[in-house]
Amino acid sequence: MKKSEALRILGLQDGATDDEIKKAHRVKVIEHHPDKYAQDPEKHAWAEEQTKRINEARDVLISRKWEPEFGRGPYANPYGNPCAGSPSRGQGAGGTPGSSNPYGDPFQGWPFGAGQGQTTWVWTSWDAATQAGNPFDPFGAARPQKTPAEKLDEAQKNLRNELGVIAIKLACLAVLGVLASLASGLFLYVAASIIYGLWKRLGSCLVAFFFPIALVGAPFLMLIAPRAGAVTFGLAIFFALAVLFDIVNVRNAVNAYRAARKAAAAK
Repeated sequence: MKKSEALRILGLQDGATDDEIKKAHRVKVIEHHPDKYAQDPEKHAWAEEQTKRINEARDVLISRKWEPEFGRGPYANPYGNPCAGSPSRGQGAGGTPGSSNPYGDPFQGWPFGAGQGQTTWVWTSWDAATQAGNPFDPFGAARPQKTPAEKLDEAQKNLRNELGVIAIKLACLAVLGVLASLASGLFLYVAASIIYGLWKRLGSCLVAFFFPIALVGAPFLMLIAPRAGAVTFGLAIFFALAVLFDIVNVRNAVNAYRAARKAAAAK
């Protein structure tokens, strides 16, 4: 990674101290933490990639080991004259003083600027595009960046959704436990947890995969279904797993909310 790219990723200026680099790194990691997008696989993958780049930018700046800004080769530096040689080489036949090219500077004069041995860089519209990202990526450069306040609102919404789903499942469990049997309530709790888990990971694609999932899941549901109103061993095990699933989801939502609140407070 180049130094200029690392500075841009962390939002720093050249000459930043190690403490400033570490502070900027912490803020950026919190802003792009993948756990905040647990319900959106596309955003989660994007956040993981951003986090990797943020970590790489910190390592590059801390270690002072970055790639050359313009790579290697005679045309690597857009600010220099690719035909200009070392002044110690003298002048070639019919060439430019200090140049190894016997025919002089082919870029001399308009629109390239300052004259022999002083070719300047020609700015194009691509340069403005590449400052925001890859100009050949139609989505990366234009992807909107959410503000810390928007990220905090999203984290609050996700936490409310998790708690709301658990509350609904517990209410259904209580109602069935009173009107029918405890086994029926546990079975509904497990089935609802499975459907909700698939919805979180597949989203609207769950509709397309409904029948294949139903064919595969039907034998499993029959296996854990209550027998004559009694709680089977399999049902008890999977109810425990469903509760653990809910605990993990709430923990992730709380962590994402805390990170978003910390990032919003830092602004």
